[in-house]
Amino acid sequence: MNDQEKFVCRELIVLAWAASVQRSKLYDSKYGKPKDAINAFRSSLVDYFEKSLLKSYTTNCPEDQHIQNLEDFSNHGTQEGVNLLGPDGYKLGVAQKFLNLMLKYLWCIGKIPEPPHCPVDRIIISKTDLRGKMNWTEIKTTCEYKTAIGAIRKTAKKAGLSIAQWELKEFFRR
Repeated sequence: MNDQEKFVCRELIVLAWAASVQRSKLYDSKYGKPKDAINAFRSSLVDYFEKSLLKSYTTNCPEDQHIQNLEDFSNHGTQEGVNLLGPDGYKLGVAQKFLNLMLKYLWCIGKIPEPPHCPVDRIIISKTDLRGKMNWTEIKTTCEYKTAIGAIRKTAKKAGLSIAQWELKEFFRR
């Protein structure tokens, strides 16, 4: 990767991180918000994404592998943030937002094939049968995540699109 590509990827990481944590109430208030600890936590997760997960997406990643990657990412974040995060750790809903958004960005700039899922958030959930029934920041289990993806898949199928293609189209309509 050349310097320009590295720059763009770093900027995309900043955007994905901000989108994933902005409404998540991720950090435990009893620890405050120590900037150094948050930066170290973010760096650890970005490093894990780049070194352990990204290789799964250089070819078409099967859905079951993507869900396993998401679980592993959430578990890694919970371990890394043990003295920073709330009692639910690095919740699956927050982890999926970062991972799925990074994959969307990399797909859109032609670095990886189409990802199996899309970023699940309030806007996307509101366009499904789960409107008002689920909050992405509170997704804690793969069962809850699969429920959200099932509702998205159903809506995308009605439009004749894959999950990623449907979400991209809906995002442009905001």
